[in-house]
Amino acid sequence: MRFLTFVFALLFSLNLCAQTSQNLVTHISFNKNGCAIVDEAGDPAVGIFINSDSICGCGVAGNSRYFDGDNDWFYLFKDNIEDAFSTVDFTLSFYFKPTGSGAANQVLFSKKTDCTGANAFAVRYNPASRSLNVELAESPTINASLSRTLPFSCWYHVVVVRKGSITQLYVNKEKRGEANAIGSLRVDIGTSATLTVGSSDCNLEDEFQGYLDEIRIYRRALGIQEIEDLYFSPNQIATGLKPTGVNDTTIFLGESVPIELKSTCANGFSWTPSSNVADPDQPTPTITPSETTTYTLEMTDAENCTATDSIRIIVVDKNTIECGAILLPSAFTPNGDGPRENDHFGISNIFAVGELLSFEIYDRWGNLVFTTNDVRGKWDGTYNGLPVNPGVFLYKLRYRCEGTENVKSGSVTVIR
Repeated sequence: MRFLTFVFALLFSLNLCAQTSQNLVTHISFNKNGCAIVDEAGDPAVGIFINSDSICGCGVAGNSRYFDGDNDWFYLFKDNIEDAFSTVDFTLSFYFKPTGSGAANQVLFSKKTDCTGANAFAVRYNPASRSLNVELAESPTINASLSRTLPFSCWYHVVVVRKGSITQLYVNKEKRGEANAIGSLRVDIGTSATLTVGSSDCNLEDEFQGYLDEIRIYRRALGIQEIEDLYFSPNQIATGLKPTGVNDTTIFLGESVPIELKSTCANGFSWTPSSNVADPDQPTPTITPSETTTYTLEMTDAENCTATDSIRIIVVDKNTIECGAILLPSAFTPNGDGPRENDHFGISNIFAVGELLSFEIYDRWGNLVFTTNDVRGKWDGTYNGLPVNPGVFLYKLRYRCEGTENVKSGSVTVIR
């Protein structure tokens, strides 16, 4: 069962609009009728040859495509695909959910003529070690290949970036490693072999068993912010300040938190602890804690893969708050590399404000770069839509406590 709340559907739509299409060679989402394997980038030069019938499954954004590991694959070919792997930079982005077992490598993507490792590109997954291997090899001694053990997850978002002589691997938007070719030279992986999805021309490797979704190939190296934009955060709680891990949200004693979920294929749900959780077996209950508590949600899908995410709900008693004891950070780093709370500047303890009249930020020339009267409003480090230069900025906070108007001023340093 897939849960896409109205809020997530809106955010997801905005996220898709924000994703760049510059030098996008192909995009296969499997969201057409019957999860058809078709190019959605609008490039008529992309060729696709399919070796078996499509089997639809639940994906990170609509449908996914199931590969049964038994002669189940498809080709991507023609000049623009070849160009993507012969230019200096390229990016391969995709989601996969493994369901197979065994100690042999399963091939997700392969562009090689044999098993020798000459002019070869491949992405493989080993179920036994839960490891991912990326191969860019001109010869057995000239390569930029790397292997990494993956953290537990039901869905993995994998991004392989070739930037000059360097191969970078990202998993679930986190950088997992990079390899620099010998002599810092670009590895030549040009070959007449066709890019195969789900299989390989090397008979020593197994075919992939599991689900694939949202395949994208670019003729350039994507940046970290673009990679983060492609991450849909499946199986995660949407409420809170952090996109992953333990989310924090703060309420007054007696208030409730309506839970929202991002995309999930789970059909079984369990909240722990269950106290103060309305319908703890439902994915989006209302939680009314009587004290600060961390709640964990287990989500189990049809393949018995269980993902977990947590939310920490901080409960504040209004009677214990000293109005005017306002805290703001002295610096922040709006560079998109996480954690999220360091990418924005705002009031840390909003319940100490009383009534916010205005929150203004100025540059050293006196230009107003940010203003809000929303106590939760935060500055993202931009001015007129462009990132500001590193440096010191001044803020002025006007607020009312118990009928008295007050002003708090200070400075914040932007670090990039």
